[in-house]
Amino acid sequence: MSVAVPYPRARRWLVIWLATLNVGILGIALALGLTLNRRALWLAALVPIAIVPFSYARLRLDLLLQQSLARLPRVFAVVAGLGVALDFVLVAQLLTRGSDRLALLQGTGINWAGPVWFSAHALLFLGYAALGLVRLLRRPARALWRLVVPPASDDLAGGLVSPERRLLLQRAGLVGAGVPFFVSLSSVPLSYDLRVEERELELPNLPPELDGLRVAHLSDIHVGGVMTRERLLRMAELVNASEPDLVAHTGDFLTHRSGDFDAPLYDALALIRAPYGQWACLGNHDFDDPERFERKLTAAGVHVLRNRAERIEVRGVPIEIVGADFLFARERREEIYARLMSSFPERDGTLRIFLNHDPRAFLEIPESCADLVLSGHTHGGHVGVQVTRDRAITLVGLVGIPDQGVFERGDMRMFVTRCVGYYGYPMRVGIPPEIALLVLRAPGARTTRT
Repeated sequence: MSVAVPYPRARRWLVIWLATLNVGILGIALALGLTLNRRALWLAALVPIAIVPFSYARLRLDLLLQQSLARLPRVFAVVAGLGVALDFVLVAQLLTRGSDRLALLQGTGINWAGPVWFSAHALLFLGYAALGLVRLLRRPARALWRLVVPPASDDLAGGLVSPERRLLLQRAGLVGAGVPFFVSLSSVPLSYDLRVEERELELPNLPPELDGLRVAHLSDIHVGGVMTRERLLRMAELVNASEPDLVAHTGDFLTHRSGDFDAPLYDALALIRAPYGQWACLGNHDFDDPERFERKLTAAGVHVLRNRAERIEVRGVPIEIVGADFLFARERREEIYARLMSSFPERDGTLRIFLNHDPRAFLEIPESCADLVLSGHTHGGHVGVQVTRDRAITLVGLVGIPDQGVFERGDMRMFVTRCVGYYGYPMRVGIPPEIALLVLRAPGARTTRT
């Protein structure tokens, strides 16, 4: 039985509006592609991956609102108008992201309008998809049940839904549709919630002299956008308050933007103090002009390790810190990592800390090539449910990619941080950022120290 639409003309115009948004973004992607602009492919892929599901959720929600507000046409008109305005803000922020055009849309207060609007509908789409899957599976299950237990004749009336029950289901659906909006709004302060997470990490081959070494691990700062000067200065303040012995950065400092947007990054990094220095590798977002970027980081007091190793002395004991550039190659990765590791000094029992942006490489690097691997890249999974400090339920983790916490392979340990910032999906949902402080422990130190 079809469902009557109280405002068919309004719904028809919404379909036309959303179709225009999808076709318009594809048209812009095509135009950018003709000029060899690298954003073209990203925008083209965004339509089927994000904008079409967003549009579907918008239409489903609009139908629910029409049915719920059938007796309040003026209220519905205001809600519908607000929705279209937020659609415009979302698309305008998307298209001007990383530029100074329409700077007002990136200002304080309105900069979260588009991300919250998109995020809520993305979660709503997932809810509708899950509900659709349940309904799809329920039909064969019901048919099978009827084969086993034939329905009684007087049960046929149970298929009719009373007006009171329909109204109750309608209201329940409206409340359920509001949950993603609540989750998205609550994720705004979560995305800003920088915190220091201190944890002890036992390394099987850590020299006793280095027991208690404090390593601050930062990754994916993604300066620009919501990663403002104030937030960067707060990051530096928190790092200094944690009193690290050395600081490790595992890439993605930048956000692929032109101009001097990254100037606050170097000011903040220059404020960080650690007796044994700051060390960094580069992530996939740091290659617009890597030579210029390396000079800027070096001037801010950060030692950049681009496929090279450095040996320092800590408490009279040598330490090797090695860093690798992000590996864009999709094939022969094991061979590339093997050649890279063979170019470093041969292992002689010296503690080696390996900075590598991509945690997927943990199973591809040679066995025992390092004692501690530090990675970022996944933002802790970015979207999910944080179960414990180092474990979460995320799509990234479910597909087998190390998303956060400690991973073991023989005597090697890898720590994947939840990272400082984020990029891509417009906000964190359920997964807080972090500045990780690792206190390294020698075997048995946990039980013998006082």
